[in-house]
Amino acid sequence: MNSAKELRRLIESCELQHPMFKEQFEFLSQRIEDALGGFSSRIEWVVGPSRVGKSMLINALSRKYPETKVNGQRHVPVLAVKILSDVSPKLLPIFVLTALGVSLNTRGQSTGAIFNRMLEQLRLAGTRVILFEEASHLVESGARVPVRGAGDWCKSLADSTNMTLLLFGVPRLERLLDSNEQLRLRASARREFRPYDIRNQAEQMGFVACVRTYSDLFKDCGWPINLPMQTLVTQCYLLTGGLIGVLSRFMQELASQMAYESPRILTLRDCQSAAESIESAGHPDFPAFFKDDVSPVELTAAHAYVLETNGMSIRRIVTKSEAVI
Repeated sequence: MNSAKELRRLIESCELQHPMFKEQFEFLSQRIEDALGGFSSRIEWVVGPSRVGKSMLINALSRKYPETKVNGQRHVPVLAVKILSDVSPKLLPIFVLTALGVSLNTRGQSTGAIFNRMLEQLRLAGTRVILFEEASHLVESGARVPVRGAGDWCKSLADSTNMTLLLFGVPRLERLLDSNEQLRLRASARREFRPYDIRNQAEQMGFVACVRTYSDLFKDCGWPINLPMQTLVTQCYLLTGGLIGVLSRFMQELASQMAYESPRILTLRDCQSAAESIESAGHPDFPAFFKDDVSPVELTAAHAYVLETNGMSIRRIVTKSEAVI
């Protein structure tokens, strides 16, 4: 394998355990431990922009609590279920059965019969926690299940099995809770998985660490990025608005474009080419890697644009003079 391919493989397999990720992972791991320990079921919901790392979080939780064999029988304590955009009342339990690997022959069966079959299969698998990926598809305009009905389905599943449900989606997932007061009163408070806010010093350090990790991978493989770290960080922030998933995508593209070259120093133009080849998350008026100087206003605009386009509000930063002593 040449150095370019090695670099690309390293970048694509790099799963950054950054502070924002760790915070969510540790909290949700505790909820799962509670469920596996026999405590009362919980309904947790985590919202965040696309590319913030929700899928990575689900994958990491699934790996931590893998499927095993108990007395020769499958044991699936934690089940990840992806909800597709064409969701309907009959498809909801089918998504769960598919995730369990159960062979399906639902022709002629009622929705209620499929739901009961799902409950039986979950019982047989010893499932205590379900991670619903893309749960916000339940509230999209194209969904064939009423929003309130989807909420009733989630509530019924949790009540029937004393099972913990973890719902992941973009911020419009909140409509599911707002449309069904019984579900909302059973659920915990909204958890936000937010992009890094460069105005906050601790979050700025977290984002810098992510950029530095990727930069070191390039350097170690013989492809150093010839930009001062501060410049690379600010340009990456313009591109991503603080989304680590977009940062990862940019670094993958940069590595990919070197596939047929020999190791060399990477320039601003290389970075610009990679940035132009992916979908930027930052503000369209402030493209990344086009000029050296980036103002705080432009950085804040990139972050605010990510939040605004995903239905989230930007946090107000309290200055020292405003802090309560």
